[in-house]
Amino acid sequence: MSVITTLGMGLLFVGGVLFVNGLWLRGTGADEDVAVFNFLTGGITFLIVLWWAFGGDATNGTAFDAAGTLLFSFTYLWIGANASRGVEDQRSFGFYCGFVACTAIPTGFLVFQSGDVGLAGLWWLWAALWAAFFVLLGLERDGITAPVGSFTAIVGVVTAVAGYLMAAGFWPVV
Repeated sequence: MSVITTLGMGLLFVGGVLFVNGLWLRGTGADEDVAVFNFLTGGITFLIVLWWAFGGDATNGTAFDAAGTLLFSFTYLWIGANASRGVEDQRSFGFYCGFVACTAIPTGFLVFQSGDVGLAGLWWLWAALWAAFFVLLGLERDGITAPVGSFTAIVGVVTAVAGYLMAAGFWPVV
């Protein structure tokens, strides 16, 4: 299985969980249900990370692939833990999101240099989303919760479509 098809499998779930998390931010869905989907997605992407990092040449993955994906695995595991525990103060998670946003920007540039313009665009879209999470949660700007929720749901749809295309072998799109 290629790196792109494996990534696509994970991104299909990432897109789904982003959509659900976006609705949750807008007030739809129970914390416990959202936690389950975040734990599932965090677990799936973490297994992909382990395979890429430690699976040897058979995986075609690199430490760079694993590190980038691990940023998101940890995001969903942390959201799942916070949702299941009913954590109110999300500032620490918000600052982590700022770190992810800062990491995603140059990652997009490196992916762009490798020739995958679509995946680079996804990295920059995710950077914008995680920057929005930083502002919402880290800087406690509750007034933007609804727009960030809508943006999250939209990014979820885009991510799921890209993941589906990758997993089905239709990526890159030309």
